[in-house]
Amino acid sequence: MERRNMFNNNTFLASKDQELTVGHLYTVEDYFTFNIKVRSGEFAGSSNFCMPKEKVISIVENSYKMLETLEGCCEVKDYDSDAYIVIQMGKLGHMCIYGQIGGSHEDHSMKFKYTADQTVLANFSQMLKALL
Repeated sequence: MERRNMFNNNTFLASKDQELTVGHLYTVEDYFTFNIKVRSGEFAGSSNFCMPKEKVISIVENSYKMLETLEGCCEVKDYDSDAYIVIQMGKLGHMCIYGQIGGSHEDHSMKFKYTADQTVLANFSQMLKALL
């Protein structure tokens, strides 16, 4: 069993009322585990997301296509719970980022929704690509 630890945190969205931070915790065999932190207003939460390498590759490919065409949608889904993040391209490169941090079976979970520009997706894609 191969286990690689990275522990890098990348903040992709940061403002007075919003924050989205993704950190790669470790990779075991072909499964990546990330810690995703979200802050929306006075609410905040974090959740670990586990995904197989094939899904990470698919997210990278899909996000680069979205950046090229300025349309489409990309979903980051935890394989151990129903936590998810959707990145949806809107008009003129604006994006809607929404999802749920923490599984609905857990004591706490949080739904959120942001509006951002395409640089968030570009930086997120570059981080994932660097892990492959």
